Amino acid sequence: MQRKNGQSPVKNLLIRGFDSSYFTHRQIFSMLVPLILDAFFVNIIELLATAMISSSSQESVSAVSLVSPIYMMSYAFFLAVASGGAVIVAQCLGSGDIAKMRRYGGQVIFAMFLLSLIGCGILVTFARPIVGALFGTADPGVADRAARYLFWVAISQVFLAIFHGPYAVFRGMGKTRLCLVLTMVINLIHLFASYVFINILRWDIFGTAMSLMTARIIGAAVSVALLFFSKQAPGITLRDIFHINFHEQKTVMRVSLPFAVEQLFINGGSLVNSMFIVRLGTESVAANAVAASSIAIFYCMGNAVSSLSITVVGQCVGAGDKKQAVRYGKSMTLLGEGAVIASLALFLPVLNFILRLYSAPETEFVLIRQIQLYAFIAMPFFWALASVLPNVLRAAGDLNFTSYSSLITLWTVRIGLAYLLAIPAGLGIHGVWICIVIEWALKAALYGWRFASGKWLSKSLLKENE
Repeated sequence: MQRKNGQSPVKNLLIRGFDSSYFTHRQIFSMLVPLILDAFFVNIIELLATAMISSSSQESVSAVSLVSPIYMMSYAFFLAVASGGAVIVAQCLGSGDIAKMRRYGGQVIFAMFLLSLIGCGILVTFARPIVGALFGTADPGVADRAARYLFWVAISQVFLAIFHGPYAVFRGMGKTRLCLVLTMVINLIHLFASYVFINILRWDIFGTAMSLMTARIIGAAVSVALLFFSKQAPGITLRDIFHINFHEQKTVMRVSLPFAVEQLFINGGSLVNSMFIVRLGTESVAANAVAASSIAIFYCMGNAVSSLSITVVGQCVGAGDKKQAVRYGKSMTLLGEGAVIASLALFLPVLNFILRLYSAPETEFVLIRQIQLYAFIAMPFFWALASVLPNVLRAAGDLNFTSYSSLITLWTVRIGLAYLLAIPAGLGIHGVWICIVIEWALKAALYGWRFASGKWLSKSLLKENE
């Protein structure tokens, strides 16, 4: 059916939701589609890699699951700088100051590299004592694999930080196609290397670590090459990266540290969760890992919208247009909701096929399906508000509220209540996933209230730090 203006109802809806003097709906979706492909690519490759590990041994799956929160605590710092850097780059671009964007982009890249070196040094030195102290009750075979995996992954994080530096700049600029190219390179190499090292050479947990190392070294090289030599390169020079400007570094850290602390405590919370989940037995540990890995596919499109909201809302805020920032905040949240519903419709029919890739025992397969059900029921109601809105708020510089809210819900619900339900109440891994859903609901309420209050628009990062 056509409207009087000759445009379809769908097109009119897109124009009302996304067209402005900053973006058209075509531009929004031209940025979004590569991000969706990017997210799908990452998670599908991760799923296949986890499936390869699972075919090797359930002990290896459990080992990777246990130590992931440990190295993610290190990874969280430079990933937070990447997210903060994307916000700053987007606001600089929105203000029209390209020279400032290049300077800040260079400072972000250097800060990420430095933090990754510090994290690598700590984890490489103390890998085995850390695993022994935290997971002393784990099966000896699982603990040994975990320590070896942590050592090599810590080294590979330096190259991952080099990879993510230019990626963060491209993300803030809205160069999502370059981001997609980088994601395809690093993940295709990861998949190919995993197949060679795990399935052909049978290197087990060492092969898992070496596949990551190989992918991250090559990915870092390609990322740096695109930064300096791509036609869409932002013009950042070596001087922008290695000439340390303490005022700009202070701004980068001020933007990044709240998110870094949030991510640190989130991964610390995951570590605490792992410490009591391991008491539930290897089957529960492996089931939790497989469930989390497979459910991540259902978040792909929603995570892409969440990522794009930083670029879109950040540029509006950088231009000083609060009205459009609010409008796009609403539009991106609604788009995230639609993305989640579409993902459920698309992937639920093939869920059994996805799970069979993990080669899990039948009893574990039943447990995985049971705990996944909690997430699938709750996602349409809470996920977009809990996961897209915080990036909308961060894009405007509302850093402390999002971090504090995340930490409060994490430690009271996902950890405290989860422990009570899993261990004393006897619900096991079911209790953990029930609390994940409760946490989503609380975050949705808190972020929704903050957005409606308008307080998130009270300041601009760039103006504040002139």
